[in-house]
Amino acid sequence: MKAAAIIVLILCLVAAVGVGYLYFTARLTVSVRECVATDAMTQTELFDRLKKQMETGTLIGTPFTTDLPESPEAYQFYSWTLRLENRTFLPADVIEIQITPLEGDVLQIGETAAYRLPARQTMDLSATILTRKDLHNVREITVTYYMWGLPFTEKLSSRQI
Repeated sequence: MKAAAIIVLILCLVAAVGVGYLYFTARLTVSVRECVATDAMTQTELFDRLKKQMETGTLIGTPFTTDLPESPEAYQFYSWTLRLENRTFLPADVIEIQITPLEGDVLQIGETAAYRLPARQTMDLSATILTRKDLHNVREITVTYYMWGLPFTEKLSSRQI
């Protein structure tokens, strides 16, 4: 009986150390791969659709202002591509990218899909904003995700390209 208790105690300690290891190493490695600027004049259909969605309140995304953009000549789209590496044994669920806006940013185009990154996998995700032409592309990027139902946040600057 005493030997069984010692074995159960050792197994519980090993399990606790294993769970602790999984929790403390449960992080994604996030890096900015590239940022592409596209003139809104070359994508007038998308610009008009986003403007109409803002007018009607049906925008899938995050509006940064209530002011509607006038014409596409004064605006551009910035698209950041992020590389997410999951080096853990746990999958990352409900991955979301949020751009911290500057004065002059209009909106961030939203996603309807919930992204999942399996264990030991890598994926690229992108985030796109509509902004004034005279603004630079340096923004703070926040990536949130869940592992085992626990929320995690990674912040980085787009300056790290």
